[in-house]
Amino acid sequence: MFLNTQASSKSEKLINQTSSDKNISTLSQQVAYLLSDNHQALPLSETILNDLYQELPTIIYSAFQDEDKLALLEIHKTLYTIYEINFSHPLSPVCLHEHSSWLLRIRNQLESAWLNYEIARIQKQLPSYSEAEDPKLLRDWFIEQALLESKIDKNVLGFLKNQASIEQFNIFILSDATLNYRFCDALALSLPYSSEKVKAEISQNIWDECGHGIAEKSHVRQFVRMLTELGLQQPTYPIWQDWRPYAGHNIYFCFGLNRKHYFKAIGNLAMPEIFDSSRNRKVVAGLERLYSDARVKCEYFYNHLEADEKHGLDWLNNVITPIVEAQPEAGIELAIGGAIRMEAMRRYNEYLADRFGLL
Repeated sequence: MFLNTQASSKSEKLINQTSSDKNISTLSQQVAYLLSDNHQALPLSETILNDLYQELPTIIYSAFQDEDKLALLEIHKTLYTIYEINFSHPLSPVCLHEHSSWLLRIRNQLESAWLNYEIARIQKQLPSYSEAEDPKLLRDWFIEQALLESKIDKNVLGFLKNQASIEQFNIFILSDATLNYRFCDALALSLPYSSEKVKAEISQNIWDECGHGIAEKSHVRQFVRMLTELGLQQPTYPIWQDWRPYAGHNIYFCFGLNRKHYFKAIGNLAMPEIFDSSRNRKVVAGLERLYSDARVKCEYFYNHLEADEKHGLDWLNNVITPIVEAQPEAGIELAIGGAIRMEAMRRYNEYLADRFGLL
C-alpha cells in the first residue's frame, strides 16, 4: 500500500468535520462520531450505537427496497467514511476502530444489502456460466460490454466534446478528483494473488500510476497540477451530493477490501481500462476546444489517452485470460465485477447529465 499523507489527512478531516456537527442524527454523522475517538472518551457513544443498531434495518429497507435517494446517499456516505479508515494516518485514533466488532457489524449489513441490490440489477448483462468459464468468450464479453453506450452516455460525452463550458468542465474534473486520489490504492489492493503473471500486469499499471518512479510524473501529481493550471482548489471532501458517484467510488473498496470479492475486484478494475480510452478522446477534444494550450494545462488526460488503450488489452490478455485458464469458476465473479462497474459508469453519467442540465 502506498501511503498518501495528503489523502490520509483528508480522510481524518472528513471524519472529524462530520462528527463535530452539533446534530448527530444521520447514519453517516453517527458513524463518524463513533470513529472520532475511543468510545470511553465519547459521552454519547453508547446511546448513539444503540440507536444506530435499531434504525439500521429501516434505512437499509428505504435505500434498497424503496430506492429512496436520501437513504441511498446516507448509506454510501457512511460506507465511504468506513473505507477511508484504511487510508487514514496509522497513528490516527480512527484506526483504533478498524476491526471493531461494532463497525464490522454495520459494514457487513450495509455491504450485504447493497451487493444484493446491485447483483439483482445486472443479471441480464451477465454471460452464462459456461461462457464465463471460457477465456476467449469471457474476453469477448468484456469488450462487447465496454463498447455499449446508452443514450445518456452518448449525450454526456458528446456534450463534453462539443458544448460544455469551462465551468461545466470544472464540475466534471472536480467530480473525478476523489477517485483520482485513490485509484492507485484500489489497484494495490488487487495485488495479493498467486499468479506472477497477474501480479506483473497489475504492478505495471501501478508503476504507470506512480510515474515510473518519478514523483512529479505520478498521475496524482499530474492531476493536482491540472487543478492548479485551471485555477481550481483541490477538494477536501467529495463534491457530490448524490448517491450515484459515491456508489461508483465505493464499489472499488467494497470489493478490494473483502478477500471473498477478489475476482469481482479484478473485473471491476479491468472494465474501465477497456472503456476509458474512448471517453478520454472526447474529453481531450472538449479541452482543446476550450484551451489552446490544453496539452500543457491538462497533461493528465493526454497521458491517460495514450496509456489506457494499451492497458485495456494488457488486462484482458495478462489478467482476465490467465485467471480463467487457471480457475474457470472465477470467470463469473470477474463478469459480475465488470457488469457492476458498467452499471456504476452509467449512473455516474446520469449524475453528470443532471449536473449539466441534460435531463
